[in-house]
Amino acid sequence: MAVNYEDDRFKAVETEKQNALNNVNNVYNNMVNETQGYYNDLQNAAEEYGRTQAELQQQQSDYAIQTIQQNKDQLEKDYQREQRGAYQDWQKQSNRYGVEAERQAAVGLNNTGYSESSQVSMYNTYQNRVSQARDTYNRAVTEYDNQMTQARLSNNVQLAQIAYQALQTKLQLGLEGFQYKNGLLTQQLQMQQATEDRYYNRWQDVLNQINTENALAEQQRQFNIQMANRYSSGGGGSSGGSSSSFSDNSSSGKSWLTKAVDKVKNNINNAIQKGSSSNSIQVGDKSVNVTKTGTTTYEGKKYDVYQYNLNGTAHAVINIGGEWYDADHIVNWGGYVDERDATRGGSSGGGGRA
Repeated sequence: MAVNYEDDRFKAVETEKQNALNNVNNVYNNMVNETQGYYNDLQNAAEEYGRTQAELQQQQSDYAIQTIQQNKDQLEKDYQREQRGAYQDWQKQSNRYGVEAERQAAVGLNNTGYSESSQVSMYNTYQNRVSQARDTYNRAVTEYDNQMTQARLSNNVQLAQIAYQALQTKLQLGLEGFQYKNGLLTQQLQMQQATEDRYYNRWQDVLNQINTENALAEQQRQFNIQMANRYSSGGGGSSGGSSSSFSDNSSSGKSWLTKAVDKVKNNINNAIQKGSSSNSIQVGDKSVNVTKTGTTTYEGKKYDVYQYNLNGTAHAVINIGGEWYDADHIVNWGGYVDERDATRGGSSGGGGRA
């Protein structure tokens, strides 16, 4: 008998499997998303920290350069003041009507060779003073410029170092996040496979159960056909005889099932009689209890089916019209074998309904 893969038990296993897989995926997808968010926050924090450090470094560098520029500006002012002072001192010394001229006149040196050489000496002193101040100023300006250049270079190095450290931190966090997520995804795949395996085994259990049921049903069907053929043999043929053995008897008007029951009646053990109560029967010299096990239908009427045990063997009986009949085979016919099945069984030698 073919397996019905549309059986509700298969569908129930598949539904439970899908629910289990959805639960596994929901749990691990949430964990992966939370992990991704966590490491994204860490990377953003590392980037923000690097940006803050860079801003502080830039502020320190700007302050250092600003201080150097202020010193340079002050140098410029001092240089200009020195230039003016040197010029003013030379003007005072070289003035014909100044203090120096009066001193020379007092000693009789005015308009003499000494006076002329004195003017030259004062001018040379002025020029040397101006030249020395300019050299000092230029060297200081160069030094200040170098300091500002060095500060900028140092700042650039510090900024580069800060940027590098921030990048390293982000890369490390990214790697850790990837490894952790990869571990979660691997676990998810393992859980999915374990779920698939578990429900595959359950599906196989259902399949085995259905195959067992089908095998039992086939055995029952074959037994019913054999019993039908056995009882039909007394009415005109063997189990491999023609289908006419199970057709209506024109002379008696009885169906094959009626004739089969009559045959049972004619061959029952005469020792089986109605007992003193509906719960017991007399078998020979023994009184045995009967237990209701089901019902069967005979000529459109439903009858209770009972069972008793004698010497370790179970027997089925029915009560028809107050009389007990040994009806093991009739019980099997009820609800399973109809006249068409018996007819097919008689014509094909044991075939029957699938």
